[in-house]
Amino acid sequence: MFFGIAKHNLTVVAQDAAYIKPITTDYVMMTPGQTMDILLTADQDPSYYYIVATPFVDADVPYNSSNTLAILQYAGNYTPPSSPSYPSLPNVTDRDAVKNFTTRIRALASIEHSINVPKEIDMKIFIAVSINEIFCPDESCEGPNGNRLSASLNNISFLTPTIDILQAYYK
Repeated sequence: MFFGIAKHNLTVVAQDAAYIKPITTDYVMMTPGQTMDILLTADQDPSYYYIVATPFVDADVPYNSSNTLAILQYAGNYTPPSSPSYPSLPNVTDRDAVKNFTTRIRALASIEHSINVPKEIDMKIFIAVSINEIFCPDESCEGPNGNRLSASLNNISFLTPTIDILQAYYK
């Protein structure tokens, strides 16, 4: 999946429970089961900004090109726009965009290697993104097996872990 937040850069600092050399980018590309630790600096004008995930498809198979949307809402006294800003994400079949992202991932030299990342974190959020099938009784939907594909973004129903992914990896 491609993932981005309108008008915001993302800093990827870890992938699959291992620190990497930080990558600052306007989108990330994630594969099923992959984890990333991403830092977001909320430094834009107070407003609403779309958080979007789109599929990436690199095979000749049927797929649902629907986007998963959420809204990043800044606190404060302002009039929200009638239409929030939308991020510019690659096309669902853009292999070059995948290559441009993944070839930037570099491991650190060692665990002891210090990296310059923010040490004061305002909030921790655990988010799970999943793709689901919704049953269509008459098999009239365009997804697999005549069902409809849907995506969910959830940071409410999961229990907060007692140890973060990187601590679990190294300890």
